[in-house]
Amino acid sequence: MQTVIPKIISDLLSNPGIGFIAAPHLMGDPAELRDNRGTPVEKYRFPQSTKTWNHPDSGLYYCGGRWKELEPEPGEYRWDILDNGLEKARQMGCTSIVRIAPYALRPEEDVPLWMRERWPEEPDYPFWRVDPNTTDYAERWSEFIRAFAARFDGDERISSVDLAITGAWGEGGGSEFVVPEKLEQVVSAYLDGFTKTPIQALLHDPVSVACIRRHRAKVGFRVDCLGDMGGFHPGQWSHMEDYYPQNVVNFHMQDAWKEAPVVFEACWHTNDWYLQGWDIDYIIDESLKWHISSYNAKGTTIPQAWEKSIERWVRKMGYRYEIHSCTLPEQTQAGGTIDFEMLVSNTGVAPCYHNYSPMLRFAGENASFDLPIQADIRQWMPDADVRVAQRMAVPENAPKGTYQVKLGFPVPGYLDKTLRLAIGGRDADGFYPLCAVRVV
Repeated sequence: MQTVIPKIISDLLSNPGIGFIAAPHLMGDPAELRDNRGTPVEKYRFPQSTKTWNHPDSGLYYCGGRWKELEPEPGEYRWDILDNGLEKARQMGCTSIVRIAPYALRPEEDVPLWMRERWPEEPDYPFWRVDPNTTDYAERWSEFIRAFAARFDGDERISSVDLAITGAWGEGGGSEFVVPEKLEQVVSAYLDGFTKTPIQALLHDPVSVACIRRHRAKVGFRVDCLGDMGGFHPGQWSHMEDYYPQNVVNFHMQDAWKEAPVVFEACWHTNDWYLQGWDIDYIIDESLKWHISSYNAKGTTIPQAWEKSIERWVRKMGYRYEIHSCTLPEQTQAGGTIDFEMLVSNTGVAPCYHNYSPMLRFAGENASFDLPIQADIRQWMPDADVRVAQRMAVPENAPKGTYQVKLGFPVPGYLDKTLRLAIGGRDADGFYPLCAVRVV
């Protein structure tokens, strides 16, 4: 037997479903960069970033859509619009978080025209465009969600889906005022429809979260104001020191990360936190405590003064796999077996929520074959060593010769994409060479 000890690396890794959400406007070769307030900034790159300026590279994209565009007539769906967005992300090497918003606040972001014609009056509540309690909003929105799920549940391009009940941008405004049967109708449409694709719900109010929990569904949570250290009520109340630490517990969502993603969006922009003089390391450490998988910086520049802190954050966000050892025999025979053993640890703060199954690739001069590793990486939890041991069958028609054995974690639907591991030696195919095995 031979045991390989890979070299552990500290590189920033862009992988599906984790890290900073991609910032397309900071890619390419812009002549000038400006921060979110319009101030010119010097260009710089994070380590290992080759696509993005002043922002980490990413394997995750935000793909948004509006009900109005996707269902222009009752029961008639423009799934090609969403398909185009998902395909754009795939071409960038990204999977996508998808949020379909029922409406937003601008006139052109209203509910579908056919819905507005049915209900011309808008309610007094500022974040509602249609009253979910006195109209058939819940019925029509639920029908759309069920059709959306029937078409896209399990789509390999989708990392997870935001659960949107009501409110502008689907951010939950007033969901605590929705009558229980209407609330239940919308929640059920998501949870019954999406059985393969992970879902996250807004950590907005105890009523909607309790409705979700009654389903005993595997649902993560998202919050839209990460970083607020007192911007709304200085010295009195903040999302970071009050709302989030209290309500992750009060809403019984402290263990949600074990089964579905925890997703954060910036309150204002990361640069605003810097200009306010807020403590970036406190913000980072709190998010890691809540087992963050991804962060939406809204595609804006990150202050270079915080580069080292952001690097530390990216290394811990989501999953990060270190392979400590792999053991294989030095030789085998066609139709024989291989006893394989691997020791791996997840040094991130969350699991992977998709089972990107690992494999061994045996590459010879004139032939090659792949052997799947029977392991569910969704069970590889943070801060735990995992031993994988398996007896593998060698194909009976494997030609004699010496094979270079490589380890890889292919991402389905992405022909040339594999997970990036925290070990050195990655080759052009995205696999990690281990050792040579002879077939005799």
